[in-house]
Amino acid sequence: MAILMLFGSFILLMLINVPIAFALGISSILTLWATQKMPLVIIAQGMFSTIDTYALLAVPLFIFAGVLMEFGGMSRRLINVAKSLVGHYTGGLAAVSILACTFFAALSGSGPATVAAIGGIMIPAMVKEKYDAGYSSAVVASAGTLGIIIPPSIPLVIYGVITSTSIESLFMAGVIPGLLLAIVLWGLSYVMAKKRGYTGSNQKIDWKEVRQFLSEAKLTLFMPVVVLGGIYGGIFTPTEAAGVAVAYSALLGFFVYKEIKMKDLLELFKRATLISGTILIIIGTASTYGRILVLEKVPVTIAEFLTTLTDQRWIILTLILLFLVFVGMFMETLSAIILLAPILLPVATHFGIDPVHFGIIMILASEIGFLTPPVGDSLNVACAISGLSFEEVTVATLPFTIAMIGMLFIIAFFPTLSLIVPNLLK
Repeated sequence: MAILMLFGSFILLMLINVPIAFALGISSILTLWATQKMPLVIIAQGMFSTIDTYALLAVPLFIFAGVLMEFGGMSRRLINVAKSLVGHYTGGLAAVSILACTFFAALSGSGPATVAAIGGIMIPAMVKEKYDAGYSSAVVASAGTLGIIIPPSIPLVIYGVITSTSIESLFMAGVIPGLLLAIVLWGLSYVMAKKRGYTGSNQKIDWKEVRQFLSEAKLTLFMPVVVLGGIYGGIFTPTEAAGVAVAYSALLGFFVYKEIKMKDLLELFKRATLISGTILIIIGTASTYGRILVLEKVPVTIAEFLTTLTDQRWIILTLILLFLVFVGMFMETLSAIILLAPILLPVATHFGIDPVHFGIIMILASEIGFLTPPVGDSLNVACAISGLSFEEVTVATLPFTIAMIGMLFIIAFFPTLSLIVPNLLK
């Protein structure tokens, strides 16, 4: 009865377009009120205790750092470096976009933010150079998803907090899968560019120009060294690293590059507060929803059900992957992680899947969700920049989406790709 009411009310609220944070909260209240299994006061207490977590402070701080980077001109400097290194290859501007997104991913921690920061410059530039607008949008939209797998990553922080998994280990585990995915996207864009006749300048690398742009962007490129080096070196925690990222970004934006003005402060704080508030409300209401699921033994029931189907680990993992990709089509990334991680992780560990590796699997599946309708956050950002319809960008992105699904299965079935770095550094 309780589960039927919990899921039924949640689905009904989603169908009538109630925001997911409120849908989670309302369905939890209705269920507790009807079943009387827990006092309603537990909702307020649970929301507060969930948000009142030191590790979770990293989320608004990384968001604020990303906003500072967007306003501070760092994306433009990263693009200049990328262009000097790979702009002369076939499909050079596509390669520039992917490399710039890879650089920015190591700074921002957000997929849509990466698409906005790099795409705002690169999509118009590619169209100007006679690249197809759909292809240009697809390249940036797919490469922008790297923002949530290459550390630091906001979704990885959320997963770590929700499942009590080491955030440092999750950050380490995201490095190789993120770089492998960037290489795959680069290779696919090259093949497509060659078929379409998008030639580069065919000139040799101008090392004088490379040195010049590297010199201009050296402080920006040094930021991941400071933030991630501090985490991996045990100098500070991920939460403290987020504070360092804010201080470093503000220093560059205000005093070094001088592209952020005092008049921008209100907009900076407004944007960071709105994004952070939305995420924290979702986390708070999802915590109560998750407690009810645990109380009703949903994770245990699912694990037992899957065990009755088969004892083959690879079949179970395949079913989980397909489920995650399907859910990613309809649910926003952080909501899916908050809602599903407590349910699926016990199932995964029951079949011998490492919690850190499973976190990487969930994030990679969420990346695919950025590129699949009807939600498709990265698609929406690319549409806004390019002026194309949602359907046009979705079709253009399809080859990249298929490649990313293939990489999801490869990384899922070869856990060493995720776990080698954390194991070595331990």
